[in-house]
Amino acid sequence: MRGFSLVELILGLAVMLISLLVFFSVFSSSSQHSVQSRNRTVATMLANTMMDEIEAHPYGSPRPKSWTAAVDRPVQAWVEGNPQEMDFHKKIEFQNGSFVGDAAGDTDLATVTISWREGVGVPQAGVVNPQDNKVLKVQMPVWR
Repeated sequence: MRGFSLVELILGLAVMLISLLVFFSVFSSSSQHSVQSRNRTVATMLANTMMDEIEAHPYGSPRPKSWTAAVDRPVQAWVEGNPQEMDFHKKIEFQNGSFVGDAAGDTDLATVTISWREGVGVPQAGVVNPQDNKVLKVQMPVWR
């Protein structure tokens, strides 16, 4: 007898199908992780930029208008030739407001909160926009 029996053929197809499903599952998962990593990196860069601006801001001076803008689009990503919208929402708060001239004092605590929307994951606490589900929060002391 030559060739494969029906049982061997079905088992071979089943093994091949399971292999393909595992391959596509890993591919899909790695794609989601790369998007999450990209978004976290952009949020970190935006928070670093905000901290640099706070560090360069004269103590007691009014806050610049750019700090009150609710939405930032810090980068434009292109995926397979199509632009991707990346909206990051920010909020800058000060513990006592003396840094931006709202109160008297020689020290303050700045809190930069960046939030964004990702297609996966459960919402985290402290988002700036109710439609967002990821958040990055950074605090830094400031003084005269």
